[in-house]
Amino acid sequence: MIADLLQTLLPEGSNYNELASDGVTPRPHWSTFIESIQALGSDELAHRWEHAERRIRENGVTYNIYTDPQGANRPLAIDPIPLLISPQEWRFLEAGIVQRAQLLNLLLEDIYGPQTLIAKGDIPAALLFANPAFLRPLNGIKVPKHSYLHLLGVDLARSPDGRWWVLADRTQSPSGSGYALENRTIVSDVLPDAFRTANVRRLAPFFKMQREVLLGFARSKHPRAVLLTPGPLNETYFEHSYLARYLGFTLVEGADLTVRNRRVFLKTVEGLQPVDVILRRVDDSFCDPLDLRGESFLGVAGLVDALSAGNVVVANALGSGVIETAGIMPFLPGLARKLLGEPLKLPSVATWWCGEDYARNWVLDHLDEVVVKPAFPLRGMEPIFGADLAKAERQKIRDRLQANPHEYVAQEQVALSTAPVWDHGRLYSRSLVLRTYVLNTGSGWVAMPGGLVRVAGADGQVVSMQRGGHSKDAWVLWDEPIDTFSMLRPRNQPIQLRHSSGDLPSRAADHLFWLGRYAERAECIARLLRCLLTRVRRSSGPELACLFRLHGCFDPQHSTLPKDRASTAQDLEAELMSLMSDNERPGSLASTLSEVQRVGGNVRERLSAEMSRLIVALGESSRTEKYMLFVEYSAVLAGCLELLSAFSGMERENITRGPGWVFLSLGRRLERAMFSVRQLRGITAGLDEESWPVLEYLLEVADSSMTYRSRYFTTLQPLAVLDVLMADEANPRALNFQMSHLVRLYSQLPRYAPDDLKAIEHALLRLRAVDLEKLDFPLPGRVPTISKSEGQLDLDRLLLSVENLLPSWADNISQSYFNHARTFPISVGG
Repeated sequence: MIADLLQTLLPEGSNYNELASDGVTPRPHWSTFIESIQALGSDELAHRWEHAERRIRENGVTYNIYTDPQGANRPLAIDPIPLLISPQEWRFLEAGIVQRAQLLNLLLEDIYGPQTLIAKGDIPAALLFANPAFLRPLNGIKVPKHSYLHLLGVDLARSPDGRWWVLADRTQSPSGSGYALENRTIVSDVLPDAFRTANVRRLAPFFKMQREVLLGFARSKHPRAVLLTPGPLNETYFEHSYLARYLGFTLVEGADLTVRNRRVFLKTVEGLQPVDVILRRVDDSFCDPLDLRGESFLGVAGLVDALSAGNVVVANALGSGVIETAGIMPFLPGLARKLLGEPLKLPSVATWWCGEDYARNWVLDHLDEVVVKPAFPLRGMEPIFGADLAKAERQKIRDRLQANPHEYVAQEQVALSTAPVWDHGRLYSRSLVLRTYVLNTGSGWVAMPGGLVRVAGADGQVVSMQRGGHSKDAWVLWDEPIDTFSMLRPRNQPIQLRHSSGDLPSRAADHLFWLGRYAERAECIARLLRCLLTRVRRSSGPELACLFRLHGCFDPQHSTLPKDRASTAQDLEAELMSLMSDNERPGSLASTLSEVQRVGGNVRERLSAEMSRLIVALGESSRTEKYMLFVEYSAVLAGCLELLSAFSGMERENITRGPGWVFLSLGRRLERAMFSVRQLRGITAGLDEESWPVLEYLLEVADSSMTYRSRYFTTLQPLAVLDVLMADEANPRALNFQMSHLVRLYSQLPRYAPDDLKAIEHALLRLRAVDLEKLDFPLPGRVPTISKSEGQLDLDRLLLSVENLLPSWADNISQSYFNHARTFPISVGG
């Protein structure tokens, strides 16, 4: 029946074939699904999957493979063919993983409580006290509802005889449940008929219960729950963001939280908001740099103290990673009989902890039959397959095992079962591991019906997403009516309208603020470079002096110009190339664009897919080989400015006018205002006939040459240039335009400081009060040397005071909204 479609699905040695025992005839619970796929046809399936993969890319469904050049932008590899699990088999698995979760939770309660199991020898003391994941500061701290394990992940594999075995227990902060949900959403859309007719158990009730359980931990009537993530560089960051949105929690990093008076608060632009529950995806030892891992930047200082006071709940409980070790597996059968009064229903794969003499001796005698792993995963070590070792390497492993036996475990090398995988229009067999999940409700345990299936790459049996593996959905077929509840409201029911997207964490506001600043700073640098580079090679004498004067608009702190002699045109050209391409130089175009990519990546969950792609393109735009820059600098700058213009357009037209947009726009306007002041001071510093071309250059950099010509033709005079670049509030490049927008944007922020608003308003009023027609600027030919009138001096002093005001004002924004620290009054001239 399926020979044509599945002609490459042949039995592979002794491996168990999930689809068909003989590679041709499907097992009973696969038959209907295969008929549906046959009816669909391989061409139609390929067409549908092409659309699904486009959706994966557009929705930003990613999994960060650290060695992949695509990094955080690598789309998640999903397979459209689900793993099917029969009702009878799922009932067996469900009973086994629920019992296992109950057992491991009791084990944790004893480890961080009376430790009677250690005292009586049921667990070797060395297996606990030598484990760096045993967090002594957590000993004795009570956990609400005895829920040490809120969520347990269990990795399952099937042996050649068809029996399921546990490969590993994920007790710390098990990942993958969000990817399982995303897989279900995508695959059920690609195969809607097959999904509907198969009577597949839904995942939404599980996540609904998880949300209710977490919020039920809180003492508050209006609880606030957050999902704590290590940040965008983490391999599963997409899942953190996806789960936070799905559960209705705020996604936070450690810097978003603070502990005050033994309570945890979320730093938001609205102020400090109390946090009741933390669903963590940060390894437990990193969660508190005060009481746990001191070098951590991922956690919250004082979190353990807040836990001991009972003012916050963390799920999974801190310290639960102590039993995320294969070393505990040999002792689970005895612990099940002791703690539960029944045998272990779902056995672990054969495991030996080498800290026991008999186990170590057996492993040394059978090294070619086992996989050697670290007993304590925090030690860091890749699994070693004994069968693959040369004689000399095998002796080295033997020496290590004998020197520090308690540091190692050995496990039987399992021949994993295989399942069909869709690859370039054909089906192939690949080895798989199923990760299932169990939720602690406080009054019982509930298993997710299905889970995340991880499939090995084409090159072997090692199942690892980091090594190029795929993920796939797991369908639990059911023989009873199923719960069709969905966390998403049905289309035929009214929805409650909302005009707010929830809390804006201070960290996110900080990144958006600096995203605006860096993007605008990059544009200013690129415009200056374009103006200078087009002239420097053919300049000399007075024109070169004008270019050096315009160069003063850059930050002089890291200049490469010689200090012991007069600079030449060649010196200036080398300096400009450094400003353009040196990624290690602060203030260069390359380093500024890198910062755009960095801070943009930190808030990509708050940006559209188009904006995220644009930010990545900006980060790459100046990375041209240095020897090519001398030839192609004009094209590089033109491409960079086109991307920056697109960024400005998206900022104005594609982002909802919420607090996040206000901070993004504030950053842009602030940076442009600071740059405008530096430009204008180049005029008020005084001009003579030879430096007069600087006026033309400033207009070009400000993209205001056409505006000037339409009003004043080609006659260049300082007052007219000041009118266009400072006083004209209709010109988006003018200083007064920036200052008026800063006033308007700042007044839209919650709990803004009236004194800071008054300071920026006062600066704007003083700039507006400048009567340019009364300024006495010397004109060329009338005064032979540079001289300043009193009006010029007053304007220069005003611009200097604004130049000092703006950074102080920006610091107050950071202190008030991002750091939640005290601010100091500022004023123009202060």
